[in-house]
Amino acid sequence: MLEGSKKTSGEINERMEQSKVVEAEIDETRNLYQVVAIRGSILYFVIADLAGIDPMYQNSLVYVKSLFKKAIAQSP
Repeated sequence: MLEGSKKTSGEINERMEQSKVVEAEIDETRNLYQVVAIRGSILYFVIADLAGIDPMYQNSLVYVKSLFKKAIAQSP
């Protein structure tokens, strides 16, 4: 029974090490998208605030999404 516990403990430790590597990769990937998320948020709220200037500037979410997709397509 003790041997089984040692084996299980070793497997758990190995999986914990693997999960730390995966977590680091996820954090790195998430950080790559932060700049895009910030700019997308700014773009959305600027367009949404235009309606406060004049009702003529009211825009739909579809329009905002198309602007965002266009900006992403043109970015390097």
